Amino acid sequence: MALPFICLSIHKHYLGGKSMRKKKGLGGLLFTVVLALSLILTGCSGSDSESASGESGDVTLRILVWNNNPEGTKLEGDIFKEFEKENPGIKVKQVYAPYDKFNDKFLTMSAGGDQPDLVWLQPSAFGQFVSKGVLMDLSDKEIKEDEYMPNVLSLGQVDGKQYALIRDASAFMLGYNKDMFDAAGVEYPKDDWTWADFLAAAQKLTVEKNGKTVQFGMENFYTNELLVENGGGFVSQDGKEVIIDSPESIEAIKFGADLINKYHVQPTTAQSQGLSNMFLAGQAAMKMMGPWDWSDTAKNATFKWDVVPLPAGKAGNVAAASYLPIGIGSGTKHPDEAYKLLQFLSTGKGQDLQVDTISAVPVVKRNEDKIETMANAPENAKALSTILAEGRTVMNAPYIPEYAEIVSKIQPVIDNINLNGSKDAEKQLKEVADQIRKEFGLK
Repeated sequence: MALPFICLSIHKHYLGGKSMRKKKGLGGLLFTVVLALSLILTGCSGSDSESASGESGDVTLRILVWNNNPEGTKLEGDIFKEFEKENPGIKVKQVYAPYDKFNDKFLTMSAGGDQPDLVWLQPSAFGQFVSKGVLMDLSDKEIKEDEYMPNVLSLGQVDGKQYALIRDASAFMLGYNKDMFDAAGVEYPKDDWTWADFLAAAQKLTVEKNGKTVQFGMENFYTNELLVENGGGFVSQDGKEVIIDSPESIEAIKFGADLINKYHVQPTTAQSQGLSNMFLAGQAAMKMMGPWDWSDTAKNATFKWDVVPLPAGKAGNVAAASYLPIGIGSGTKHPDEAYKLLQFLSTGKGQDLQVDTISAVPVVKRNEDKIETMANAPENAKALSTILAEGRTVMNAPYIPEYAEIVSKIQPVIDNINLNGSKDAEKQLKEVADQIRKEFGLK
């Protein structure tokens, strides 16, 4: 009689979860019912999956990732092999899904009773996953909070509960071509640069010949970063208020569009067509880049280069956090083993290995200074260490279920402003903001 009781408990858990202010549509209800039934049937049928114990008694944990680069997959595998050495009887298998279809893949696997034990998480979908009950609540687990650098642990929390731990966290910086600065007689960027300083330099570094721009001051300044630097965003951090039409957001979006259409220091879509890396090709003096770009730049740049923090808007020298949360599937048959792997990756030996193995920035205090000694790190890599140690990164995707859908409505408006200029930017942003307020019941 125990088995039906266990199945009923699982059923109640998945049908009784709270929704995070999400409109209760039929689609969401159907997904929840399908997910609950699949877990009931899977858990009660006695059937084996790849994450179940094999004949040898080993447990195989499956982790869903979006990395499909052969070299990257091998290097990630090297880290997992070290975990397997420390934990005899536990094996790790990577399962791949393309980035643009990753979230749908995880939900489909979860609803079909084939949920992976662990999963990489895209911040924009984090809130949706929590609302659907597909992630395990880790709040009662032993978490070594004092080992993390500032603001890291909160990146895996929703409504005060821990649903993921962070493996690596970093931020974009401003890469610059020293040779181009020298040739133009422009002073190198400083760690406390402002938007005004940046624009003045970008204008001097933009070169035209015969009516055609042959060198741009800047290759790419992402709107998301501009919003963070100016204290703006799409939605407030608590997910309750639309702020894309706030004065700070409007100013940031107009500045980004003006770099392209007014000052002509950044290429239009047409001008950059077919060019994958204008900075490396010697066609742009500055570029947004993260540590993930350092290796390629060091290997292929034919010029001297370095990095500084992104220039400051009204919010100062802050940056949007770029990070990798990892969660545990709520339907895993091996929660203890899965949490061992998660601890290994987020605070254990994996943190020591990833710096040199996959050039991933660690999140633990003990490895704070290792950023500067990473392979191919630029001269001013310490600036990134300082940003992270001082907690000057901002979570830019509030964990609400609707966030990905909200972004899909705002982004085309921003794209249109970047394409056609900032003249009607305020009007367009207010219109889409009011539409979102009405549709999602936000302030």
